Amino acid sequence: MTTAKPLNLTPRAYSRREKTILRQDVKRFQKIGRDHGVIAFDDYAYFVIDRVKRDESGQLTQKSFTLLRGLISYFGEELLYETTLARLATDLTVTGDDPLLWERQWGDTPGRLLVDRFAGQTVMVADIIHSRVFANDQWPIALDEIFDQIIDWNQGYLIRDEVETPWVIGNDIEPEDYLAA
Repeated sequence: MTTAKPLNLTPRAYSRREKTILRQDVKRFQKIGRDHGVIAFDDYAYFVIDRVKRDESGQLTQKSFTLLRGLISYFGEELLYETTLARLATDLTVTGDDPLLWERQWGDTPGRLLVDRFAGQTVMVADIIHSRVFANDQWPIALDEIFDQIIDWNQGYLIRDEVETPWVIGNDIEPEDYLAA
């Protein structure tokens, strides 16, 4: 029987390098959208799925990792515009002797976590994208639908249990009266 190793996320400031990586990744995906006529997040996910490659040891190639990191950055960037969430830079550590594969693959991914500290809401963007791109389910829920659900949850129109992803954590809030139609 194996036990899961606890993850520790330590907040910190973004480095200039990480900010540059985020901007470049977002710009790259905006260009992909223009060049390939991609509009929906699921189209972006299929674009990434079709191009992901692994090396002999089963790890993602550097180009595949960069492409996946770009989708994470782009999805997070779009969430920033539609919600009260903000990016939080963290250092990820796993307690125990053997680090998890997730840490080795995603440990240096800037923009993987969005939070609203005042509302107590957290969205783990890297995990949402990872579960969509590497889904075992033949018909996973569309990223566009998850995106809309996260926005509605952040604004108080949905409760946490109605958001169809386990990577959204936190408090439900009351909807703002002036936002109601």
